[in-house]
Amino acid sequence: MDGLDELSEQLRREALEVERQEPELGILLHRTVLAPSVVTFEDAVASTVCYRLLLEACNGGERRGVDMMETSSSEHRKGPASMFCPHSLRRLIRATMESEGNVLELGHSMSEAVREDALAVCRRDPAMDTVLEVVLFSKGYAALVCHRAAHRLWMAHGVNRRKFTALFLQSQASSVFGLDIHPGAQIGLGVMLDHGTGIVIGETATVGDGCTILHGVTLGGTGKDHGDRHPKVGKNVLIGAGASLLGNIRIGDGAKIGAGSVVLREIPPGATAVGAPAKIIGRASEARPGSVIDETLQSVSLLHKSDSFKSMDTADMTDSSFSSSVGGR
Repeated sequence: MDGLDELSEQLRREALEVERQEPELGILLHRTVLAPSVVTFEDAVASTVCYRLLLEACNGGERRGVDMMETSSSEHRKGPASMFCPHSLRRLIRATMESEGNVLELGHSMSEAVREDALAVCRRDPAMDTVLEVVLFSKGYAALVCHRAAHRLWMAHGVNRRKFTALFLQSQASSVFGLDIHPGAQIGLGVMLDHGTGIVIGETATVGDGCTILHGVTLGGTGKDHGDRHPKVGKNVLIGAGASLLGNIRIGDGAKIGAGSVVLREIPPGATAVGAPAKIIGRASEARPGSVIDETLQSVSLLHKSDSFKSMDTADMTDSSFSSSVGGR
């Protein structure tokens, strides 16, 4: 197609090549990224996420194998597949990607975010070689797209607000993809939710640009607070598998949280914290840990032994020994 941007052309080229090499995937491709209505990258993402989001319900009902994307609302009958008109859902997700009149999330449009998210997965995940793989198969990416659409519906004002539609997207994404992200949460661009399964992000949480969050991570409340009660994660942060960050705490830019850690207090920029409860053991050697994915924490400049056992009560942002070890970042 003439006049397409580079990413849209790349996705289409990859899809056509896969169709040539693996023709058994032709039906899937022509119902998603190569559907007749698809022109741009945003079209392909909206079409694919809608298909994946409703496919589970369709497969669970009596209309197994029916192409939902080509079924009109007048043909809908009783059963799970009739819960939401596929055409309406696709148009709704696509409309949230339009820049004009839509809510920005941490300063970014949804179109910018879904593009950078896809590229981030390609750069960081060794199991994903193409943009097509990300769009078709990444649960974390699909759930993030659903969240970005839901966030804009949740945050819109007046007659444009769609609270229950936003909650439907959250609920359905949780059921189908295994991630639970509240529509009120704010997530920057270039974020990778690796594997995705079991990730929970609460209503007042924020996640900065360039972060990587692995499976089983919780950004939750303490259960005792109301209002602003969830973690605020800075930019370029790496959060290892199974970590729990609880309460309205701040995680500084460029920090690393080790797998399985329970973080209850603030983490300074550039710090590495592990354990339950988490303790600061050193500083990240990389400028952008969220882009490097050092899951085993090999690239960490450790504190002195006497400092490494300090709890977060004592090794805080004003601690002179820690400040000197992370200085100059």
